[in-house]
Amino acid sequence: MAQRRGIQLPRVSAMQPVLLMILCMMAINAAYALRQFPGAGGRALLQSSHGNLIVDYIGASGASDLQFTDLPISASLQYILPLSFAIDADASGNTQNGNFNAFWASSLTPQSAQSFKQSNPNVKLLVSLAGFSQFLSDGTTRNVDWYDPPSTDTWISNAVSSISNLVSQYSLDGVDVDYENFPTSATFTTCIGGLISQLKSSGTISIASIAPFGATNSIYADLFANFGSSIDYVNYQFYADGLASQSDFISRYNTVAGSFDASKLLPSVEAAGRGLQGSDFIGAAQQLTIPGIMIFNVDNDKGSGFSTEQAVASFLST
Repeated sequence: MAQRRGIQLPRVSAMQPVLLMILCMMAINAAYALRQFPGAGGRALLQSSHGNLIVDYIGASGASDLQFTDLPISASLQYILPLSFAIDADASGNTQNGNFNAFWASSLTPQSAQSFKQSNPNVKLLVSLAGFSQFLSDGTTRNVDWYDPPSTDTWISNAVSSISNLVSQYSLDGVDVDYENFPTSATFTTCIGGLISQLKSSGTISIASIAPFGATNSIYADLFANFGSSIDYVNYQFYADGLASQSDFISRYNTVAGSFDASKLLPSVEAAGRGLQGSDFIGAAQQLTIPGIMIFNVDNDKGSGFSTEQAVASFLST
């Protein structure tokens, strides 16, 4: 009959209980730290999951001295710069039935756009359509309104042609849609969806984005519901929604994500403007899972030495 061997227990050193106690204390402290949200000052221990994309609108002020090369570019990040804005109107504000013209800062020339992209392969340039208002040739401004064209097919055809010309002239990569005034919106989804889908299917553009905010959310949500597969990013203007705190911002972000694809939704900050600023904005972004951050705009950020852009770049680089 075989003899059964006794179970041999490892010898326990005097130090092992102490080490076990230290490890337990470290685990408890780590679990507690992960529950803390970032304050207005220091770095958070709980890091968000984020991409490395900055969308930064450029040219909207009309400042004649603005240059692409003013913007500090980090080699570790990806940039999308929507030229702001191309408008379906002439210099006097007369609508042109889908024939868009460039009204961004005149210093942002086709030659400088091409040179800037060649020097910075991590930069994409878009044409942003409409904006809120237009500077007219007589020195006044007018609201840029969406209007229902008499023929959607003609409007789409004209828009495809005029936008394609701008894409070719400025070596652009895509289109951003930033209509903000809607006396009517009956044909908006048909026209804009048709424009984006035709430009993409022809290979004229590779990127399309939209820029809704609270008052226009339902209009853009309908566009996204019908043409979302052709839309790559949602540059939602959270700064226009009157959000006063990080918790308000996060709550609004989660609500907006229900109308759009969360993987395409970028939180936004207005340089030296409305909404959360500085560490309050970064603190909110730290608590979200985001593809990147949208900034409005290069023009306004230049006066502060690009403090907003640099803070966003520092966060997204970590």
